[in-house]
Amino acid sequence: MGSTRRRLGAAALSMLLAVLAALATASPAGAADDAPPGAGSGDVAIPYRGSTTIDIAAPWRITDCRVPAQATPLVVGCDERSISLAAPDYDPDAAAVAVPVPLTDGRITTLAEYRVSLEAPETPSAEPGRAIRPTAAGALLRLPISELGVECAVCDAGGRLRAVAVHPAEAGSLWATPTHLVFRAAQGYTGPAELVYRFADDYGTWSPEGVIQASVLRPAAAPLVTSDLVVALDDGAAELSLEQLAFVLGDDELVLVGCGTAIRGQLQCDADGAIDYRGDGAADQFAVQLATTGGEQALASVTLVPAGDDGADAASASLRPGTAPIAKPKQGKQGVASAIVPRRPVEDHHGAGGLLAPLLATLDRVGAR
Repeated sequence: MGSTRRRLGAAALSMLLAVLAALATASPAGAADDAPPGAGSGDVAIPYRGSTTIDIAAPWRITDCRVPAQATPLVVGCDERSISLAAPDYDPDAAAVAVPVPLTDGRITTLAEYRVSLEAPETPSAEPGRAIRPTAAGALLRLPISELGVECAVCDAGGRLRAVAVHPAEAGSLWATPTHLVFRAAQGYTGPAELVYRFADDYGTWSPEGVIQASVLRPAAAPLVTSDLVVALDDGAAELSLEQLAFVLGDDELVLVGCGTAIRGQLQCDADGAIDYRGDGAADQFAVQLATTGGEQALASVTLVPAGDDGADAASASLRPGTAPIAKPKQGKQGVASAIVPRRPVEDHHGAGGLLAPLLATLDRVGAR
């Protein structure tokens, strides 16, 4: 008899413990654990100057759209199944905002919470070509911004160019101007040199380091002297000749090797030295590779400016017709304001290569593809 009571008591205790455990693990109405899969609290990033949605999985639905709408003006639409979010502007200092969303499945009511933030624009890039740039010891190598391989999604104000370092340090010095990256090769150095720089967008986001490969050579007996012209556009066009860009201190003949790619417009460079530019009238830039029949090489550049530009600020003062200033301005870690708006990133740009790459880039600029 006593054994039977002990068995019944043990069974009752086991049942009581099971009930208590069930009560302890049951979620009360309104608990966050009752949120539908994928619709509970989480992080949501709105693409740069774009939009996104928070979709609610069935059988759950939003019970009151006023609650998320009152949390932030980023909520631009709402119905039972989704919330639309949009950010026409970007604020790099904006903190994530909590957006509560009341939900029900007809039986349980809960409150999900999302942390909504603004996604930053694409980071600028600086990926120059692999060509090795020759320059004479003691001379200046002036690289226009168009030759630095910079792409920037948000550089409507121009962005900023910063000279970082020269490797090895004894090869020379490096600085940025509003239109060029300038390298002064040391008088007693010959050999390879790496020119390191970065570019920042209008929000101050810096690109990874770009590296130009240079080769410092012994000075030539009859050097090739080049210019960096600033030319006013005439109805978006400009015509130049080889003699405007360089001359030879000797008897060798001057040769136009080729033109770089303009940032905005289209170029035609003829073997006879004629250069024809056509653009949309905005500031633009391109490089011209020159040589002599004796084998000397050098780089010239052309910066094209809108007609009547008064150069009111420090950057646009570099865009006055004549020659581009090459003196070292005050810079520091923030670099200098660029007077040239670099190229914008193009979708599938990096997928294009070979002989078709220049054609595809031209089609992108004129909006033909």
